[in-house]
Amino acid sequence: MSTTNASRDVLGRGSLYTLGTVAPILANVLVTPIVTRVLGREEYGIVAIGLILVQVGAMVVGLGLGSSITRQGIMGRSGVDGARALVLQGSVLSALLVVAAVLAGPLWSEPVLSVPWQSGLAFAALAAAGFAAVLNAQAFLRVQDRPVPFVVMSGVATLGGPLLGLALVLWHDSDADDYLFGLLLGYLAAGLAGLVLALRGGRPRTARGDFGRALRIGLPAVPHLVALLLVQNALVIIATRYFGVENGGRMQIALLLGAAPALIVSALNNAWAPVVYRTPEAERGAALERTARDVAMVTVALSGGVALLAPFLLRFLAPVQFAPAELVPVVGVTAAGAVVSVAYLANVHLVFASGRSTGLAFASPVSLVAGLAVAVLLARSGSMTAMAVGFPLIYLALAIGTSLLRRRVSPTGWRETVLLLPILAGVAVCTLGALLPAEGVGWLVARFGLAVGLGVVLLWLVRRIFRR
Repeated sequence: MSTTNASRDVLGRGSLYTLGTVAPILANVLVTPIVTRVLGREEYGIVAIGLILVQVGAMVVGLGLGSSITRQGIMGRSGVDGARALVLQGSVLSALLVVAAVLAGPLWSEPVLSVPWQSGLAFAALAAAGFAAVLNAQAFLRVQDRPVPFVVMSGVATLGGPLLGLALVLWHDSDADDYLFGLLLGYLAAGLAGLVLALRGGRPRTARGDFGRALRIGLPAVPHLVALLLVQNALVIIATRYFGVENGGRMQIALLLGAAPALIVSALNNAWAPVVYRTPEAERGAALERTARDVAMVTVALSGGVALLAPFLLRFLAPVQFAPAELVPVVGVTAAGAVVSVAYLANVHLVFASGRSTGLAFASPVSLVAGLAVAVLLARSGSMTAMAVGFPLIYLALAIGTSLLRRRVSPTGWRETVLLLPILAGVAVCTLGALLPAEGVGWLVARFGLAVGLGVVLLWLVRRIFRR
């Protein structure tokens, strides 16, 4: 694969996968304003905890097999049929693990989540099994390069569930339990559809040792994947513990918005990782430099735009009783983490390509703990904005940790300094978004004008990449 076309492949073909991951979530953002207004601060706080349980639970019970499935289909001996078998094996095992966790729910709910066990949390935990099946099937669809069913499955999971949940809440005039039951139905439907898609067109066939090898590569990634999700979600739990369940829900709203650029960058991995894997080893470093720099510049524009437009977007997401203007600095601080995340993601590709991912089981949790320790210390200051600094700090620690690990396990080197300028620019513009006043016509006009300027820069960057 030509290094010249690598960024075009990531941002071009990758935009389809990004649409599949991000568009339903952005559509879910349209549901959130209604949910926050119907449920109120306390019940939405329970929903926020349930969403954490769905996402983190899927990573834990998924056993890291999503990463192994894509690698197996492209680089493994049994190829596509072996990847197909891993989808089925992993999804069944995930379902069994979730059932066991639900039965033990009353024992771990309050110590871990800071809230008592209730029906809605059981629904959220069961939804994690459906989500794990979705992730496995999507990993397989990346192997086949089938973005359309990828998009459809993602839409059913991340938009269908919230819509069903909202319908149940409005119908029963009820609480968080009904909303989380709707999420369960959406994720289970998407998971079953994913299994059907993976099994169509071929038979699951494994070579000897495939599943064990997949677990050896995938299991070390579980602490790594959980750490990534907890970059955002652990801050909600910390806010709940230190500021109460209502402020935990407010923190979730701010992080939903501030972490959106990081989510988009992560979604690009659906195309970025296969591009890196398929590039000949001799050209892999150069391809990674070019793609990382281009992805980082695009992320600067996205992160800065979110930070600057936060006063407008927060007022849309939450009613006045959530005090959205107070959350604007939290969004700006969080958005800065997305730019730093590019350095981490670039190195992770080379770690997985080497097949020696065990070190991630150590590097990622240590990075998470370091950032969260800072967040807890800052939470004691009484400021949620100060606590949010933990988000970019965790990604900085992840970038350093994976860089050191990559140097040990991968034969491919690359010049990480190409990211220095984009990272500094991104942190600067997000800091500006955090510091500018969030009220007053003049300041709001200034914010909007700067965001429009970043939008023009983004269009110019994308045009330049596609015209190389």
